[in-house]
Amino acid sequence: MITYGKFDKASFVHNLIVTDENLQRLYGIVGGNVYALPCGEQAKSFANAEALCRWFLAKGLTRNGHVVAVGGGSVGDVTGFAASIFMRGVDLTIVPTTLLAMVDSGIGGKTAINLDGVKNVVGSFVHADTFIDVGFLHTLDDEQMLSGMGEITKYRMLGVDVDVADIGGTVRACAEYKQKLCEMDFYDKGLRHALNCGHTIGHALEIACDIPHGVAVADGLYYECEIAHALGLCGDEYRARWQNEIKFHFPLYKVTLSLLKAVKYDKKNVDGNTIGFALPTENGAKNVNLTFDEVAEILC
Repeated sequence: MITYGKFDKASFVHNLIVTDENLQRLYGIVGGNVYALPCGEQAKSFANAEALCRWFLAKGLTRNGHVVAVGGGSVGDVTGFAASIFMRGVDLTIVPTTLLAMVDSGIGGKTAINLDGVKNVVGSFVHADTFIDVGFLHTLDDEQMLSGMGEITKYRMLGVDVDVADIGGTVRACAEYKQKLCEMDFYDKGLRHALNCGHTIGHALEIACDIPHGVAVADGLYYECEIAHALGLCGDEYRARWQNEIKFHFPLYKVTLSLLKAVKYDKKNVDGNTIGFALPTENGAKNVNLTFDEVAEILC
């Protein structure tokens, strides 16, 4: 369930709160019931998940307890993972504080940590509530807002009608769209695959080029639109419109053969011989499996 309002730490005084060091400083989220993770992707490790579980245990968290994750995608991912495995699962509320998390990672119950340079390769599904306070957006810098716009570009390419000048309305439209898909396909077996548009190439770019997730997704959308066009799945006008918009708003990083090798380990792959894509088209996402050589021929 998604609710909207003003976040007040005092409302969660009887819960365990997990945030990051930056948010702890910005918003004064402190106290004996608060745990601060490192900032960014470095938080998404087995070591931090284990540290959280040890803290849950030390705090006497029971299966009837409640964990609240206040932060961006990394905080939600690792906290959600720890909450899903501690005592086989405790109640969880996600309070996303970045634009990207509000429209994407903070909704739908996917958790993840990284392993051996592969993004989100270990994770779980957890039924969580989401509490969105767009007031958090006022403290974001331009890079963080641009990253969120990468995911919003995905929704627009899938046909979600938004006015990006109305950021509150845009957040709500994208969040509700994702929530609806996730309710119909919680375990990501079919309909929810559409939300993976841009992410197969995007995850490889994110790790290899050390760029924000949303920027990587935007670039992934650019290249996956090229794949869709090469396969005859989208037309000239659709490709030109979105590739031109992405190039105008986002830095475009080059896809190389060495970078593509990381795509072989993407969790969306269904076997060891092909790479799974949800390709953007005028008529929604199209699921396609291609060999490494087929992808390399189109993009390299």
